[in-house]
Amino acid sequence: MASRLYTLMKRRGFAETLKVLGSFDKCEAVQSKFFEKFEKSESYYNAYLRVKKQLLDTELIKFKLNENNEKVIFLTDKGKKVLEKMEEIEKIIN
Repeated sequence: MASRLYTLMKRRGFAETLKVLGSFDKCEAVQSKFFEKFEKSESYYNAYLRVKKQLLDTELIKFKLNENNEKVIFLTDKGKKVLEKMEEIEKIIN
């Protein structure tokens, strides 16, 4: 289990994706808005693409359509817990 966590954490884009999604209301955003904010955080779209499959496979993120039929990316409850634990660890280290 720890090796799976390490594998995810060391991939560029993993922490960035969770943090950016966590910064939106309800931890969800229309995909285009997510990409805009992701790039403003000095991360690149390709970094997200590298971890997208793993984030979906581990059910940390999911997609849905909103009432305007726009694709929305969001943190699942599991994703929110992982983000919370990452933030706790960062506080301990700092």
